[in-house]
Amino acid sequence: MTFAWRAGLIMCVIFLGAMTGVLLQRWLPTQHMADAKSAIGAIQGLVTLLLALVLGLLIWTSYGVYSQQQAEANTLGSQILQLDLALERYGPEADRGRELLKQDLQATRERFWGAGPARMTYCESRAELQNFEGFFAGLKPATDEQRHQLDTARGLAASIVQTHYLMSRQLRTPIPRALLISVVCWATLLFTCVGALSSVNALAIVYEALGAASVASAVYLILEFSQPYLGLFRISHEGIDQVIATLSANQPRCG
Repeated sequence: MTFAWRAGLIMCVIFLGAMTGVLLQRWLPTQHMADAKSAIGAIQGLVTLLLALVLGLLIWTSYGVYSQQQAEANTLGSQILQLDLALERYGPEADRGRELLKQDLQATRERFWGAGPARMTYCESRAELQNFEGFFAGLKPATDEQRHQLDTARGLAASIVQTHYLMSRQLRTPIPRALLISVVCWATLLFTCVGALSSVNALAIVYEALGAASVASAVYLILEFSQPYLGLFRISHEGIDQVIATLSANQPRCG
């Protein structure tokens, strides 16, 4: 189910809460509603404050996930550039390293921008490190410059695999589903109170629907930002595609 459909479903659930409040106002005796008015108002104020605080916190947290993934993607691009340059400076013997780097990036491209973000397992991360280490162990540097470039490449390759692993693990349920369900329940209760206390007319119903849409849009933003490789605000894969294309063409230098 896409984020827009989830938000639409949430809006319907919250608006149904408002309509439930309207029905309670009609079904229950007038004296019962009058006696409960102060209690309903107090609960409405409490839940309003609670909902505002938690929604704001969740939007900020999910945006933090988005920003962190974007920053790590930029850092990853810098590390790839440095590794490619170190392999080039080492000499033709290191060309195999560029092939391993391309395979690693292709797997990353599929992992994050494929059917959906997939978690990088410990075994996958370990295998990638072993591939790089096996390649570096086969190199026989003959000069101090080659030894320096080899040490640099080792460190960068390890950092790239580590960054991939971190990016993947951070995407595992960044916003707990139970917390989002709790927020929707609070919003539904709040709108039930609103429906029970408000006058029953077309304008009130329209504004209740708009309010439900506002809460649903906040949840939509939370879902969007917490999954930065899907949806409307996703991080672009153009950069990694360009690097893969360059490595596939075996062009160590840019003209």
